[in-house]
Amino acid sequence: MSYQFAALQAEYTALLQRMVITRPNEVDRVARKLIEYIDQKRYTEACNTVGVPQIVAASSFERDASSNFRDSPAQGDPWNQRSHNWPPCGPFSSWTEAAVWAYRHEGFEKIGAANWTWERACYEEEIFNGFGPRNHGRHTGYLWAGSNIYTGGKYVSDGVWSATTFDSQLGVIPVMRRIVQLRPALDLPIKFPAGEGSTIAVPPQASPTEPHDTEALQQANHLGGDPQLDVDGNYGRMTRHAVMAFQAAHGLAADGLAGPDTWAAITKAEAA
Repeated sequence: MSYQFAALQAEYTALLQRMVITRPNEVDRVARKLIEYIDQKRYTEACNTVGVPQIVAASSFERDASSNFRDSPAQGDPWNQRSHNWPPCGPFSSWTEAAVWAYRHEGFEKIGAANWTWERACYEEEIFNGFGPRNHGRHTGYLWAGSNIYTGGKYVSDGVWSATTFDSQLGVIPVMRRIVQLRPALDLPIKFPAGEGSTIAVPPQASPTEPHDTEALQQANHLGGDPQLDVDGNYGRMTRHAVMAFQAAHGLAADGLAGPDTWAAITKAEAA
């Protein structure tokens, strides 16, 4: 299922307010490492060019590529070669050039440097990895592992969900939070929501505005996904970009969310 940011914003606020880091030594170690990279200005040019906060870029690159600057943030392939995995891109002349391409490809430039909130960071990072865990009633480890919000469960391979597997990696949000605790000047333009440590429980919620499930969308014949979408029920970046390409080709606002107008166009295309 696809989700509008407005449908999830209040949930993210409540989760951020009650988040407590549960793997403090590990989170602290990674946060200090990422601060060193930021101090070395590894992210400065790319983030300034696209308007992405450095803690967002650093935490996601650590999660996806263990901060290996020989790899591209787009998909983890070496940036000095043509990529083998989706999305296709490269070769690039530098990591910075690869990062700028990747951040623009994800639409980060459209957000605006001054408009990044912690809730927006949660949304962009979750859609990057996929909304699939929500279908299983779990908060994604990609965001929350290493905190009390994450209670286990992850995809162990493409389309294969395991409710009993625990994500051994750290989520991006606990790492970002610790970075800001150590270096307040790196906080997002709109600060961390007050109220950390509250006991309000907020389960993942389905979007009230999206009547179609993700598997039906992925099965649609005219989205134009390349490579063809896996029918796994996980609304992630590949599904989002396939929807964006379809919307652009059919004169619709290319937001990557399959609303009523997009579904009407899909139905019309299939009928034709």
